[in-house]
Amino acid sequence: MLTEIDALTGQDLMRLWGVEGWTDPGAKYFLWNGCCVFALVTQDGFFDIHIAMSRTKRSECRKAGKEILRLFGMNKLRAVILTDRPHVCNYASRMGFGKLTKERLTTVEGRHSDFFIMWREPGEYDGRSN
Repeated sequence: MLTEIDALTGQDLMRLWGVEGWTDPGAKYFLWNGCCVFALVTQDGFFDIHIAMSRTKRSECRKAGKEILRLFGMNKLRAVILTDRPHVCNYASRMGFGKLTKERLTTVEGRHSDFFIMWREPGEYDGRSN
């Protein structure tokens, strides 16, 4: 089950489950089954999506992805992925994200960092339209 949670809890869970340097970019946070947190940030014409998940429940990541796509899959999404987590690109690809690039972005703290970027067009899932 996917539940919207407050920003402080969302930030804490992002850090706890692997995004140690997480600083809130003004995201809305959603918790799935107590083991996966999504952070969605409104951009101009799309949403940035970030994910962190308890290592003990990683086998359930596709179920969590399906749930968040039910809520936001009708929007264009940009996955912003840490470059030391290339396995997340495989996960994103299975969720309908494509066009993998590596880009330098400015973080909330003003640092310039490299990230893997993947895009998902509205309605796409597993490379097919819904």
